[in-house]
Amino acid sequence: MEIDMKTLRRAKHLMAAFAAMLISISLSGQDNRLFHIGADASVDCFESVNNTVAPSFGLGVRARIGRYDQWLNLVGGLRYIYGSRLSGPQIPILLNVNLLRGRTVSAYLGAGYEFDFIGTYWGCMKFQAGVAVKHFDFRIFYKSYQGDLGAGLTYYF
Repeated sequence: MEIDMKTLRRAKHLMAAFAAMLISISLSGQDNRLFHIGADASVDCFESVNNTVAPSFGLGVRARIGRYDQWLNLVGGLRYIYGSRLSGPQIPILLNVNLLRGRTVSAYLGAGYEFDFIGTYWGCMKFQAGVAVKHFDFRIFYKSYQGDLGAGLTYYF
């Protein structure tokens, strides 16, 4: 289950191009827009064979359609995770439903699929719960197929 250097370089170039595009879009200002771009950091805590935790750390970009205070938000992105159990690019696509909506903060439940190109499978279902404010989104997530519990923080520009 090794990734060759050529594939790794392609993934890095793709992420750099995607990040440059998203940053240029975000510099145009997004206060009243329904489309927001953000920088994301996360940690995935995989259960290993001998019942220990094998963390993978991720960095990436996210796009959210919908404001933090609306009923529904569609979130997608591109991230690269690195760790002892799993390393490589991933593309999450999730739908969040804000169950508690306030003027400054919202709380949501979400579900979707996280595609990846690592090993022999092509991703898995992902469930999450989180809290969102105007620029920040903090979430915890679970991926049952991989035995993964994690957390993430996104800053939306």
